[in-house]
Amino acid sequence: MDKHIIAGFAGIGKTVLGKLDSKNVIDMEIRPYKYANYKSEYKLEQWYSMEHILNDNFLPRYFEAIKDEIENGTHRIVFIWLTIEVLQWIINENIPFTVATWNDKEDGIEVFLDELYIKRGNPAHWRKKVLEYLPEINSFAEENKLQTIILNKNENIQNKLKEMKWLD
Repeated sequence: MDKHIIAGFAGIGKTVLGKLDSKNVIDMEIRPYKYANYKSEYKLEQWYSMEHILNDNFLPRYFEAIKDEIENGTHRIVFIWLTIEVLQWIINENIPFTVATWNDKEDGIEVFLDELYIKRGNPAHWRKKVLEYLPEINSFAEENKLQTIILNKNENIQNKLKEMKWLD
């Protein structure tokens, strides 16, 4: 079985695809590892209205969970958190992966993403931070010649993965 590790930017459709095709796709969301008080049944509005309790040293546990899914999991598509720190780790571990991100050069992409994040219930401070991070992530991927899937407005990762024959 071909297994594809995808570090995916916010809003590309990781969680939706994971719910639609849980047999083949897993979204390795960071929040269960990062926060002691995270519960999967929280809606975004609830989550952002709460005080967050950080787990100490959460990244090593997250990295171990990724390795375990790669070695022992049954999912063909494994979505992971997209930060430069995670990319550095996966590069250092020599794990083949792909970055899936938005085309930060496309006209209107920031407005499109801001509206998408508003619909999802993400607060203004989070949206601002994420939108500022997009060019940084894209530059890092380009500078390091990482395999990358670039999404334009109104595209989603599910259709791209089907085009690439990574999903049926």
